[in-house]
Amino acid sequence: MLIAVGWTLRVAGTVLGLAGAVIFRAGFTSDQLPAGLTQALWWLRLLGSGVALFIGAWVFRAGRDFVVGGKQHTADIIDSFDGLRGTRYLLYLRPFSTDADMASLPSEIAGGGSDENVFFASGLTHEETLVRRFRNLGRVVPIGKPGENLPLPGAARAYLPLDDWQDTVSGLIGGAHVVMLSAGPGPGTVWEFTEALRVLPPTRLVLLAYCDRAGYDRFREAVAEEYARRSRTEPGAPGTGRWPPLPALPDFPPPFRPEWPRWEVWLNGGRSRLRWDFVLKGLVVFGPDWRGDFIRFDPTTLRLPSAVTLRRLVRRELRPVMDQLTRLPTA
Repeated sequence: MLIAVGWTLRVAGTVLGLAGAVIFRAGFTSDQLPAGLTQALWWLRLLGSGVALFIGAWVFRAGRDFVVGGKQHTADIIDSFDGLRGTRYLLYLRPFSTDADMASLPSEIAGGGSDENVFFASGLTHEETLVRRFRNLGRVVPIGKPGENLPLPGAARAYLPLDDWQDTVSGLIGGAHVVMLSAGPGPGTVWEFTEALRVLPPTRLVLLAYCDRAGYDRFREAVAEEYARRSRTEPGAPGTGRWPPLPALPDFPPPFRPEWPRWEVWLNGGRSRLRWDFVLKGLVVFGPDWRGDFIRFDPTTLRLPSAVTLRRLVRRELRPVMDQLTRLPTA
């Protein structure tokens, strides 16, 4: 019911908002100005269309929230980890503190733009977008946050026991076709990275950078400390008993063009749009020797950022990564 109501509100908000935007812009055409400035009807139409645009945007956003709420009630839950054995799954690990952001909806289309572009923003949460990018490789399985009332939209969640979560996660890491780990300096996430380093072939690990450069650097520092502690006190890889060398995680790449010429700022509709960045900043993949390569989704490489060119950028950068992961033998 929530999903049906949400879609109804989305459609109604889009129609109302876009109609208001069209009427508002029509009031500033050459045949309306400057005579309209002295006419009450012109001002009333301008005010009414502006209100319609505002209300349409509010109704549209409310509809999207209703759809997300409905998806939470209809989300699947993995009752037992035994059903994952022998299947091809992608384990998605992340700091639970990022769940609220990953469950949110984009507020605009890629690259920003005019106010009415809000009606063309994706109805998928950031986690749903991630799942869609990788679901062709296998079933995406995230670990659910303990104590949450409803699962978040995205992939079917599995929940861990509170008293023995590390052993369970270690087994899930070892059996995964690919482990996708979102970088973050939290102790649980840092332990999961070092555990993946201990039990997993390097080509099966993908590090997701949803954080900025400062958060990524804190993650690297925390990983070095945790690796030093565990490698001194705990056994290494199951087959050899030794820990592999700590990989030198690559630096967070700076923007290709931190500054823009004035004419490009004007051409692209303002500096704020040029400062737009992807929620997923990039990802790190590893070669057989644990050499990491940071694949950055950098919108500043484009002369004219738009929804189309930005999608092409992501597809182009992801293609070699997806090819590498597709060629992996079944775990």
